[in-house]
This record gives sequence, C-alpha cells and structure tokens, in this order.
Amino acid sequence: MRILLLTILLIVPSAFANDIPDRADVARDLKWDLTAMYPSWEAWESDFKKAEAMVPRLRAFRGKLGKDPETLQIALETSDEADIILGNVYVFAGLNSFEDLRNSDNSARFSQARSLIARVNEATAFYRPELLAVPVDKLKRMIDSTPDLRIRQHEIDQLLRQKKYTLSEREEELLSAATDPLGKFNNVFTSLVNADLKFGQIRNEKGELIELTKGRYSTLIFSTNRQVREDAWKGLFSEYEKFGSTIAANYEGHVKSRAFLAKARSYDSRLHAATFSSAIPETVYTNLIATTREGAAPLQRYLNLKRHHLGLDELEVWDLYAPLVEPTMKNISWQDAKRIVAEGLAPLGREYLDIYWMGFGEGWVDAVENRGKRGGAYSWGTFTSKPYFSMNFDGTVNSLGTLAHEYGHSIHSYLRNENQPYIYSGSRTFIAEVASMTNEALLYAELLNEASSTEERIFLLQKYLDDFRGSFFRQVSFADFEMQAHARVEAGDALTKDSLNQLYAEIFDAYYGNAVKVHSLNASEWSRIPHFFRNDNFYVYQYATSYAAATALAKQIREEGEPAKERFLTLLKSGDSDYPIELLKQAGVDMSTPQPILDTISEFSHLVDQLEAAINNSTWNNPT
Repeated sequence: MRILLLTILLIVPSAFANDIPDRADVARDLKWDLTAMYPSWEAWESDFKKAEAMVPRLRAFRGKLGKDPETLQIALETSDEADIILGNVYVFAGLNSFEDLRNSDNSARFSQARSLIARVNEATAFYRPELLAVPVDKLKRMIDSTPDLRIRQHEIDQLLRQKKYTLSEREEELLSAATDPLGKFNNVFTSLVNADLKFGQIRNEKGELIELTKGRYSTLIFSTNRQVREDAWKGLFSEYEKFGSTIAANYEGHVKSRAFLAKARSYDSRLHAATFSSAIPETVYTNLIATTREGAAPLQRYLNLKRHHLGLDELEVWDLYAPLVEPTMKNISWQDAKRIVAEGLAPLGREYLDIYWMGFGEGWVDAVENRGKRGGAYSWGTFTSKPYFSMNFDGTVNSLGTLAHEYGHSIHSYLRNENQPYIYSGSRTFIAEVASMTNEALLYAELLNEASSTEERIFLLQKYLDDFRGSFFRQVSFADFEMQAHARVEAGDALTKDSLNQLYAEIFDAYYGNAVKVHSLNASEWSRIPHFFRNDNFYVYQYATSYAAATALAKQIREEGEPAKERFLTLLKSGDSDYPIELLKQAGVDMSTPQPILDTISEFSHLVDQLEAAINNSTWNNPT
C-alpha cells in the first residue's frame, strides 16, 4: 500500500456544546459526506470482494517480473489498481469507524479491511525482492525502452535504494504476514484511550459540574480560571497514570515489534530504518535534537515571562497554556471561522482559495465532537476520494489554527492527486506537515497584522508562542523520548511504567529547566501521546522539522510574494516525484543543515521580544 495521509494533532479543541451530542444529532453541514466514496455498505462490500479477487491475479506474476517490459508494466499497473481499490475500502471503513468508535459493526469492517491489506501485501511480497534480483542494467534498459515504464524511473530509484535491506521472497512474505498482528499495539492504545478511559467530572468556569473528556480538556486547559486548569489537568493525567502499567506494557510491545522489523532487514537501528525509508539523512534527526536542546533558552525565557506577568510564584504544568489576557477572539461562529482562515490564506492566491471553498461545499469536513468520535484532528483520503478531514471546532482561536492546519493537508492531497499520476500521488510526512504548518504561520501573521488593540496583540502573540512551543519544542522533546526509548530496547533494557516515567521526566527537564514546577503526574504524559504508537513511528520529529521549514516558507511568501508562492504551490503539486529534502530545497529551504532550526529558534525569540514589548506598552490586566 502506498502512503495514505493520516495526521493527528496533539492538541485539539472540543465541541462547543456543554452536552456532547450523539452522531445522529450533529447537523449535516457539520459532518463530512462519505457517500461520495461509497453510497452504501453494499457498494463497499462489492469493492472489498473485487480486491479479494485480485489476490490470485497479483500472485500470478510471481517469477515473471523480469521477463520483459510488457509483463513488468502489466504487473505494476495491476498492483496499482489493487492499491487504489484497497485504499478506498480501507479508508472508507476507517473514517466510518472513527465517527463513533463504539459502533462494533464499523470497527469490524475496519478490522476486515486491515486484514485484507495484510493478505494483499503477503501476495505481493515477492514484487520487491524479485525486481531487485533483476540486474540493474537490464531493469534500466526495460524502463528506458518502454514509454509507459519510463515515468516510473523515480519509483524504481526509490526501490533500488532499498536493495541492501530487502530480504528473500519467502522472508518478505513472512514479514508481510506479520504486518497485521504486529500492528495491533496501536489499535489497543486507540481503543483504550478513546473508548475505555473515563476522566470523571469537574466544575467549569461557571461552577457547573461537567464530564471531563479528552476533547474538553483541550479547551479547559486554556481557562482563565486556574482552579479549572488544575482540576482538568489532574483529572486527565490521573486516569492515564492509573493505566500506566498497561500502557507501558503495550508500548514496550510496540517498540519491540518495530525494533524486530528493523533488525530483520539489517538496519543499524529502528531510527536508521525510519529515516532511511523516508530518504531523510539520520543526521537531520540527531541534529534537530542537539540544536534544540542547546537552544532551549528562549523557551525558558518565554515561560519565565509568562510566570512573572501572571503574578505567580511558580509556573505549574497546568499553567503552560494560561492566557495572559482575556481572550479577545472567542465564541467564533463556524461561518466566521471559515472566512477568517480564508483571509489568512489569501497570500496563496485564487487557485488555492477556490479549492478551499469548494471543500466545504463538497463535504470534506467533519467539524465537531460527538460521543465516541475518535480524538485528534486528521486528514485522510485516497487517490480517488475527497481529501476528508476531521476536527472538533469550539469557536476559539485554537480552532482557527486547527482548521487552517488540516485544510492544508487536504488541499495538499487534492493538488497532488490532480497533478501527479497515482504512483507519485503520495507524500512523505516530511513534506506533508510543511503544507499544513505554512497555513498556520500565514494565518497568525494575518491575525497579528489585523489586531485591533494592544490586548488583542498580546493575546495573539501568546497564542502563537504557545502553538510554536507545542509544534516545535514539544515535538522535539517527544522525538528525543522516542529515540531514547527505542535505544533502550535495542540495548536489551525493559520499558516499564517507572522507567518510561523517569525518562520522560529527565527529557522534560532538559527543555523546560527551572521555568516550570513539575508535578509528579507530568512524568506519565508519554502515555497519552498517540504518535508514539503509530506503526510508522519516529514520526513526531517531522512536526518540528516541518515547522522549521514552514516558518521559513511563510516568511518567504509574505516578503517575496508571487515567486515564493509559486515555489510553494509547486511543492504541493509535486507529490512524491522527488526526494523530500530535494523538494524542499527547490521550494527554498535546505533541511540538511542545522540553519533552519537555528532560524526557527531565532524567530521564537523574536516573538518573545514582541510580546514583552506589547506587555510593557499595555495597561496590565491579569485574568488569572
């Protein structure tokens, strides 16, 4: 299967109603329209059977891939056809399951689709080793002599990169067969934290007793009432801590499964496997962590500035998102949110905005929380589907950022699919997050430009800095944790609740220092990060590298105008037609050096300077 984009943010707002509705009670214009993929489950079942029937067709090419160009072309086209059908079957079942994880029928269909993918992968496991067994000169002659194969030159180049780490045909079959069972750790985590964990009740700002949910937590943690923030934080983290041993055992199994797969292919480590398969130099990862650890002073300076102006003796963990002033943009309507984001994205031009508005009319967006809905915000689609995305809108500026972010993913998907053949319609995560984060940077620049008062400027600067911290410094610390956890397993050490808590606490201290008073429960935060359980792990570092690239690209678009905009749109339309480092270089950013990381830290420091200046020029009104 080729890349199917599924991106989940770590901080996502909840629905704006006090009572979380059932799915059936959500207004139609706030829900996506999946009927454009399949009008019914009967239609889905028909494609499911069609994909099943292709298994023997795919197996029939065994031993024939190097025979002649015509056979190779038919084999690859048949594989693409199966991928497209199977992608639709899998994503449709997944999107329906995510609407309400309590629906066992939809969960069963999603599981069926995953199992079918494993069977197809097993049936086609011989493709890579058999192709790599063809002498390179002969393979290149076959491609050069056939126009319909010539377009696959980059695809074959990517395949040849993997030659050293490709196993025998039988071994590839075994690893493919293991894909489904070794991928269950993520499913266990998702089901546990979305369907089984209960966080009790707390009182909101009005003194009302409300149910605490993951979605509501992400709004309550921004409350101007410190007691509400503390109660929400402790209510959430106490539940994760309670299940810490279970989640740790599940995480250890997940890490061991990824380490096993890397070792089976003779990679130096799981980190090596993850970066090499994405065509990213491993030094991009390690330099990111080293450069950011050394550059943590502006982060600590910002947090000390926040503590001072909140009038606190100590900044507790639940104060990290505390507002410095009363929110000046709140209770934003869904219609206004769409307009505000469109105004922020105006520098990207008419073509981009036309697609933006078209998506609302075509039902791309699932906008609000309902009971059982999968947490997080994400964009997911296939080559032939709409680029759907889900979020939990709550009328805050946070929601504006999420809307801009996820729409960035979906428009990126749309442009790739419109401008690339199927084989290059995917996108490496290294590029995918750049698309979404550039949108956020442009949105914040416009919001700051239009700020109507000093207080609004303070509010927006602080919001931008908090998001900056979350998308850059926080993600680097997560990448640091993930790297060290895998290294421990590969060294033969066990991962337990206590050892993981200790590791997380040590890393948190390295980035936040004495700027934050650390509550003992904070050490368990690793247990609620869904990205750690992704089957394509070592994912989170790409949030930080993408943030650095997006910061640079947004600045270029604002300052250069049309040339930078065209470079950015070309990047979005390029899909997987070249390696991600090269695509970013063509767009104007060289991520193979530490310079973009240093520039990003410098930009953060500059924003802290602006915030401090705005505070000094204001009539201070501490909301906490």
